[in-house]
Amino acid sequence: MPWNWNLVSEISQTASGIAVVISLLYLAVQIRFARIAAADASRTARAIGVRENVLAMADNAQLSELWMQSASLETVYEGLGKEMKVSAAGAVQVDNMCQAWMWVHWGQYKSIKTSGDLKELENIISVFYSVPPMRNCWQKGPYGKKVFDEEFVRFVETSISKRSMSAIPAAHRQHSASER
Repeated sequence: MPWNWNLVSEISQTASGIAVVISLLYLAVQIRFARIAAADASRTARAIGVRENVLAMADNAQLSELWMQSASLETVYEGLGKEMKVSAAGAVQVDNMCQAWMWVHWGQYKSIKTSGDLKELENIISVFYSVPPMRNCWQKGPYGKKVFDEEFVRFVETSISKRSMSAIPAAHRQHSASER
């Protein structure tokens, strides 16, 4: 039986075309995931950088004082300090420590994660942000939730609201009741 070279050529061309389409689809998927990974790495680096800066202020009373004065935040930190029963300078340091945690949590929330990671983060935030000083700094600090995107703020607020008052330690429940 003689070969029909035209048919063989058409089959080869069709197979080549299908292989090109499959290769392009594979490449598109790889590029998409590479972009997601690069964005994730960028967010993580940003969170680490901000965290390092706020930790430097939390660890350096003189730098914290200079920041408070240069940003004209004395009144804000005096009020926050009064709520937390510390000086304004102490409030700057506590607020910076809380901001460090907020940036860690933002980086975790915004990164590639599993549903288990998200549930664990929700639990951590629901406990940690429900009590002082984290609650004070999140809600009333000069930065707190004001610097984060709406999606993360909504996640934190929803996590906090899921936390029942019965799960909060008694000392903090009494403190919360006296604040109202």
